[in-house]
Amino acid sequence: MIVHGLGDRAASWEKFVALMQPDVAVLALDLPGHGEAPPARDYHYGSLVEHVATAVRGVDRFALLGHSVGAAVAWLFAARNPARVTRLILVEPAAPHQSRFIHSPTPEPRHPFTYASPGDALLAMRAFDLSVTEQEIRRDYRARPDGQWEPAFDPAIFPPLVEDAKTLGEQFRRELAAIVAPTLIVRGERSMLRPEQAEEILAELPRGRLVAVRGGTHFLHRQQPEELARLVREFLAAG
Repeated sequence: MIVHGLGDRAASWEKFVALMQPDVAVLALDLPGHGEAPPARDYHYGSLVEHVATAVRGVDRFALLGHSVGAAVAWLFAARNPARVTRLILVEPAAPHQSRFIHSPTPEPRHPFTYASPGDALLAMRAFDLSVTEQEIRRDYRARPDGQWEPAFDPAIFPPLVEDAKTLGEQFRRELAAIVAPTLIVRGERSMLRPEQAEEILAELPRGRLVAVRGGTHFLHRQQPEELARLVREFLAAG
């Protein structure tokens, strides 16, 4: 099971999924308000964890991978459902207690950045991820009535995530200690996740291991899917 990050969608994991199959059956889900999933009335972490629970209803035990904000959702699911998660992979985890927004005002439920055209959005996104294509921009962005282009995911998710980071971040950090599944943290050497932040998460895990991908960024699943798939395969195959 794959839980994508904020503003992402299951489809962006297609290359990684193809590298894992057919030996490993993979389900990548869209979080509420992302991709093909409809908007939700509640975007707090607890509600996102319940979304994962609904998606895996009927599956007794499985490995769980989360990326960025999705990694926090994944670790909360694993902590609250310890008997169901066999292996946990946290890729570039965005830990709520480490959020830079904790000491800032709660954001408005709107996208902070908009663009005059898909081309402008493409140029802006390529500053972070050179693999982004115009086709993906036209899929993942939408035109507003004023002609500006904005991300297609529901911006109503911003305030609840920041509110939870402020009020529940330390509780979420402590929940890492309840995870019984062997856990792999994967970070890119050139990522926004600093080494000391990854080490802080690792220190809370009873059975954790940390791996850094040489030259990797926050978007390992898009830019280095082969290396990420290799690491995950090895981790899943370990005794």
